[in-house]
Amino acid sequence: MYFLQCALVVNSIPKIRYFYQKRRMNYLTFSRTFGPQKAVSIRDIQKEFPDFNFDNLTNWQKKGYLVKIRNGWYVFPEALKTEADLNWLANRLHRPSYVSLETALRYYDFIPESVFSITSITTAKPAEWHTPIGHFAYRSVKPPLFFGYQASGTDPAFLIADPEKALIDFLYLNPRFSKPEDFAGLRLNESELLAKMNPDRAYEYLSIIGSSALEKRWKGLQKFLGS
Repeated sequence: MYFLQCALVVNSIPKIRYFYQKRRMNYLTFSRTFGPQKAVSIRDIQKEFPDFNFDNLTNWQKKGYLVKIRNGWYVFPEALKTEADLNWLANRLHRPSYVSLETALRYYDFIPESVFSITSITTAKPAEWHTPIGHFAYRSVKPPLFFGYQASGTDPAFLIADPEKALIDFLYLNPRFSKPEDFAGLRLNESELLAKMNPDRAYEYLSIIGSSALEKRWKGLQKFLGS
């Protein structure tokens, strides 16, 4: 009987150790696994650690190790230091998407004001999240209009509209800008626009979209710029 009890105890040790490790995963292991990617989703965690105890996330938030930015997503606050980091994160939070509209216009110095939202284009449902690290907004377009973007040359790299497509996206989703006088309030940087914009590429994009109303808005912008 004594030997049977000892055997049961010995057989239970791996289970006890497994349960303890599951309950008390070391944050260092977690951060080494996911830290390089700056943000982590519940899906990422479940894939890497199927038996992860999610109480750890609550504890690590209380200690300031992690910040919850939306349901199912967490970031390492010390890893997000630049505008490029936030644009990269915008790509990850809602897929597929690329940075465009006001954020891209500011990126190219087409508008002077700082943009307090990260604005993106997506083919998924529109979305908007106010988070502790920033405001993320996504405008939805049909799949045929999801083009005209490129990878930035920054680290980390993120997807952002070409200069021409950023303007076209803005005009497409803001039909109130049509006549030349409508653009005065935007305080557009005309010299940067004329220097960085490729008219041939813009008209190629407009021909792909095939919207006469959008072409009218584009011509209104060109008249405003005097070109």
